[in-house]
Amino acid sequence: MSSPIISNYNRILGKINNPNVLLLPVSKFKPSSDILVLYNTGVKQFGENYVQELVQKQAELPKDIKWFFIGQLQSNKCKDLAYLSNLNTIESINSLKQLKKIEQHRSDYYNSNQDLFGSSAENAIINIKIQINTSKEDQKGGLSSIEEITPLIDFLTKEAKFLRFDGLMTIGSFSNSTNDGEINEDFETLGQFKLKVHEAYSIPLESIKLSMGMSHDFEKAIKQGSNEIRIGTDIFGAR
Repeated sequence: MSSPIISNYNRILGKINNPNVLLLPVSKFKPSSDILVLYNTGVKQFGENYVQELVQKQAELPKDIKWFFIGQLQSNKCKDLAYLSNLNTIESINSLKQLKKIEQHRSDYYNSNQDLFGSSAENAIINIKIQINTSKEDQKGGLSSIEEITPLIDFLTKEAKFLRFDGLMTIGSFSNSTNDGEINEDFETLGQFKLKVHEAYSIPLESIKLSMGMSHDFEKAIKQGSNEIRIGTDIFGAR
């Protein structure tokens, strides 16, 4: 008998029907055993919202899992993240201070544990997405202008050795995510940010990935250019 988790994952994968869009299962508040259900079918990339929960699950689960951190990041948790050997991506960066802390901690961790990375600094690089507050809601994290994100991209492209600029992330407003129109204004705004970054830095468009879309709005997000959708409840069930 197939697990509901596997059935849910495959159902959403069928709706995506696009090899260029990553379906990221978000396992917030779910046990490691639920993650293993998908892992045992070949899924190797998972998202978490809380640093301590990620640290615990990373210790319990296979080391070839690629972890994505997608929650709000406090400065005092930067070291904990940087010290996770199989952390693949941080998607919620919104300050230069965060980047500099993570870069320093990752460098320290690599220099003390080179064997974990095959003695290759390239294997220790963490992908970074900058969070954009497209809805301008106070409760949402992220930056809201190209001028604000410029210092971060400058650091990632010119100074950082253990961090790589990977794209942009947003969380759409509830009203825009549930309206009946064809266009989600928040997703359209993130697409405009992508073009501005491309024009300012000559970064190829395909190298500026967009993480946008969750359970209630991912189909619109894909139509508007998302490269990654973050799905929790619709895969793992109610929390």
